[in-house]
Amino acid sequence: MKTLRIIILGTLMALIAPAMAHAWPWSWDMYHQKNHRAQEEPAPKQPEGIVNTEGKPFFANDRVESSAIKSPVAPDAASIKRGRKMYRTYCLPCHGATGHGDGLVGIKYIPPTDLTMDYVQNKLDGDIFYTITNGGLAVMPSYRDSVSKTDRWHIINYIKHGLTSEKTAKKDE
Repeated sequence: MKTLRIIILGTLMALIAPAMAHAWPWSWDMYHQKNHRAQEEPAPKQPEGIVNTEGKPFFANDRVESSAIKSPVAPDAASIKRGRKMYRTYCLPCHGATGHGDGLVGIKYIPPTDLTMDYVQNKLDGDIFYTITNGGLAVMPSYRDSVSKTDRWHIINYIKHGLTSEKTAKKDE
């Protein structure tokens, strides 16, 4: 009988102890501390003399509006080289090294658009920029957060000038 009382008392203490721990003063320290609630306070003012390094933000509601956007990056050798590097990082898994849609992801799932086709090569740069930024019509994801605006223009230069010249060079060999 005495053993039963000890077991019951021990069980009750084990159940009550965690509840009592919340009442101890140190358990409320973080609750009552001063804290910063960003969603409730106005945004801080922008300091004087700050220069935006990305230029104007890109806003286009649809492909028609984006078609009017002109590339700020000339398709020179440096741009095409940078575009090739970015293409190999972000585009190659689906579109493949040659741009024919024969990348590993493209073979395994839905084949993406062949970037060497006249359909893509004749598109305006702004339209391709819109596609990279917002994603394709079917399954291509948006690369707005992954690829900087400048690198998107480099990729376009590579698609239009680098891929086609590599394709021609391989045919000549």
